[in-house]
Amino acid sequence: MRTLSVLFLMVLSCTAASFAQSTDQKIGYVDQQYILENMPEFKKLNEEIVVKSDQYDKILKGKFEEFRLKSDAFDKLVASKADQAILRDKANELESLKKSYEDFETNSMAQLRDYYAKKFEPIKQKVNEAIIFAGRQKGYAFLLRMDLNPNGGDLWPVVLYAHDSTSNLTSDILRNLGINAAAASTRKVGLPQLLKR
Repeated sequence: MRTLSVLFLMVLSCTAASFAQSTDQKIGYVDQQYILENMPEFKKLNEEIVVKSDQYDKILKGKFEEFRLKSDAFDKLVASKADQAILRDKANELESLKKSYEDFETNSMAQLRDYYAKKFEPIKQKVNEAIIFAGRQKGYAFLLRMDLNPNGGDLWPVVLYAHDSTSNLTSDILRNLGINAAAASTRKVGLPQLLKR
């Protein structure tokens, strides 16, 4: 009987201890997109993408203009009833220009996507490490994202309710990354701002 009582007390104390631990878990949230928008590396990457995109657009416009001019010349040859051998040669030249334009457009878009993915991965890794560090440092059991996936595709978890903004670790993470949170850009829209209303 005595061993049964001791066993019962041990089970009861273990259950109480585990219940007490589970109620002390903290849940925080992070606006990862806001953090990214304020990172110099991310800003630089976006500027590089704009520059590369403008270069590709300039080349595409040149290819299109060349195609348009040769197409107009071809139309004039057709109207003047030029020899079939000349028309076939010019039609093949137009088809080659069209293919060159389409191939360059496809390849340049793929290169932009690949360049962005390659350069974004270390930035993403740095932010993820800072988030983990801040969560561990502040003793949080869970951190939830308050934003959508910048890579597209799946949606990241969204907090539907937050009791207050004291559990927002965005400023701590910016500080851990060496970014002055006070000088960071202010966002006009977003879930964290809606929660403050």
